[in-house]
Amino acid sequence: MAILSNIVGLDIGSHSIKAVEIRQSLRGFEIVALRLLPRTDVHAPLPELIAHFMTMHRLSTEHLVASLPGHRVSTRRFKFPFRDRKKLAQAIPFELEADSLYDIDDVLVDWEIVGGDRNSAETVATVAARAEVEERLATLSEADCEPRTLEAEGLVLGNLSTIFPLEGTQLLVDIGHTKTTCCLLSDGQPVAARTFPLAGAALTQALATDRGISNEQAEVHKCENGVFGSDTHDTRPTVGRVLNRILSELLRTTGAFEPVIATLESGPIREITLCGGSAQLDRIDEFLAARVPYDVVRLGKPVDQHSDSLGGENACLFAPAIALALRGTAGTKTHMDFRQQEFAVRLDLTRYQKEIRWPAILAATAGILAAVSIGTAITLEGRRASHVEQQVAELYGQIFPGKAMPPNATAALREEVRSAGVRAEFLGVYRGNLSALDLLEEVSKRVPQDLDVLFEELSIDRQIIRMRVYATSFEAADRLGAELAKFPPFANARIGAIETDKKRGGKRFNVTINLATDNEGSG
Repeated sequence: MAILSNIVGLDIGSHSIKAVEIRQSLRGFEIVALRLLPRTDVHAPLPELIAHFMTMHRLSTEHLVASLPGHRVSTRRFKFPFRDRKKLAQAIPFELEADSLYDIDDVLVDWEIVGGDRNSAETVATVAARAEVEERLATLSEADCEPRTLEAEGLVLGNLSTIFPLEGTQLLVDIGHTKTTCCLLSDGQPVAARTFPLAGAALTQALATDRGISNEQAEVHKCENGVFGSDTHDTRPTVGRVLNRILSELLRTTGAFEPVIATLESGPIREITLCGGSAQLDRIDEFLAARVPYDVVRLGKPVDQHSDSLGGENACLFAPAIALALRGTAGTKTHMDFRQQEFAVRLDLTRYQKEIRWPAILAATAGILAAVSIGTAITLEGRRASHVEQQVAELYGQIFPGKAMPPNATAALREEVRSAGVRAEFLGVYRGNLSALDLLEEVSKRVPQDLDVLFEELSIDRQIIRMRVYATSFEAADRLGAELAKFPPFANARIGAIETDKKRGGKRFNVTINLATDNEGSG
């Protein structure tokens, strides 16, 4: 078994289970397998189906990428006047917590920067309930195929731009069996996503109602003959209503994305690209194209080196699984992953014992050689140290004439320096010849009167000022750090972790100022 294995994107749909296997090498990657298993028995346990599917097609589980359903996650967009990733990691949960819909302890959050400039950031945050993540991982674990990465449907579709020509502003629309997922792309980069619960299954039920047949018969008729008559305006009543609802949701989605589209350098939507199983429905692209102000096309052929494996209808049908498989490659466009905190991946290295046997022997040999080398170096350094000790003893005698020579002159000199430092600290001498009272006065002067903060604790220990502060908002904490840093000795003011004050509703944080570090210019 090789340590490096193929990547498998697993798309668990309500109508079928699909998988795409990719072999990656130093030169790139190639698609080596496209596999599908219809879910004909709705009562069959999902873990058993997945396990049977993976075993039947001998699909690798070493590097598996799966996803949470799009209707089980929430996507929010935020804009911040800074781009520092550490600040963003604190600010995004803070913004989500302000929304009464979210209890931050019950959800997992991941986010990506999708716009902005050097001094600002536009982000997309995806929120998933811990219970949803736990349930999906438990299902896959029971099927003996735990995923290396757990993405979220929606933005992950942007990975299709790695091998498909999707230039400009595009709306990717994955029409599945029970839901439709939309992903807005700007020059191949995903910037927004939305899922609505309406797709092929609703058309099947509508067709069964209009024709007075069973759902199974309607599904066969839909796949073989479509849902239209002589043209796309010729539909039966119930089917027509479902088609119009899908159209309405699609237009609602493009309308919701308008504020985002207005900020994109790639301009307005260029075209809508359809993918997914229900996107293969006869003339569905013509129906939508006649009713929306955009070109509507099905997902076409990929770039040349992948055209053989994704010819015909494969690209459209397997698009979500392809996007998940591409998530595991070096060229991925998305980095969302809900395998975090208690759900983080824990690798079992026992399976690699055979592969690491000879590297372990070589490492042990190298360790022995290193030990011999270190022993030789210690001997040489010991001789040098004796010579240095002798020189230090002579220096001690010059600095403290008349004093008895201590057994360890180096330690004695170090103690004299420490004593001098203690005396200076006792006298209250700090950086810039400031006393402790001067420092307290400067802290007070640097806090604007309109800044709503409360100092709960303040201490000066050696050359470090520590403060415990309460503020009503994240912005107040950020501004306090900026105001303090305007005073040169406080240039190293650092805002610590921000915590929610559950009693008062605001935020508590630490401020640390290291007076001993000199980052000033000429001042």
